Amino acid sequence: MKLLRLLAVILLVVSLTACSKKNKKPPLLSDTAMPSENLEDTGLGSSGGPYVSSGSGLDQGSSTASPGGSWSESTGDMPLSRSGYTGEWSSDPNLSTIYFDYNSFELSSQAQATLDRDIGYLREKPSLRVLLEGNCDERGTEEYNQALGERRALSAREYLINQGISASRIDVISYGELRPAVEGNSESAWSKNRRVEFKVAG
Repeated sequence: MKLLRLLAVILLVVSLTACSKKNKKPPLLSDTAMPSENLEDTGLGSSGGPYVSSGSGLDQGSSTASPGGSWSESTGDMPLSRSGYTGEWSSDPNLSTIYFDYNSFELSSQAQATLDRDIGYLREKPSLRVLLEGNCDERGTEEYNQALGERRALSAREYLINQGISASRIDVISYGELRPAVEGNSESAWSKNRRVEFKVAG
């Protein structure tokens, strides 16, 4: 009798476990679709090959497939690139790097204040074209970090556009974990690697 009760309890636990809702990771940006009406608003389109988007959005795209093209993931040593500009990019000491919390692409109040200073400079230099380089720390898979770096760059891009910087001036690229600013396996190193850096042309 005790054996029968024990078997009944085990069977109940197994069946409840099997029927429980599975936790899924949120989809990568590449797996989610933006509504088509938003593509025009943001200047994003789509293409195959390495992930590329220029600020104009006429030739390249968001990380999702749309009627104009297909999505192709790049991993390993290739960055996810969204840049239609083929010239040389360089650093500008007048533009500051912004930093992000762990596993986040939301702009902190400090990041927004930094971007506000950068926006002032960009308004003074209307001929400058900007490349936003999204980066991550080494934790997580390469694919996840590529998508997170992209989301960070796109968050900064959206903020700049909302503050009046023309989308046609802004390009985006994600290096994921491929280009750490600081080597190391500590929070102080990781916090400096979760960033978006500016490069300029023009």
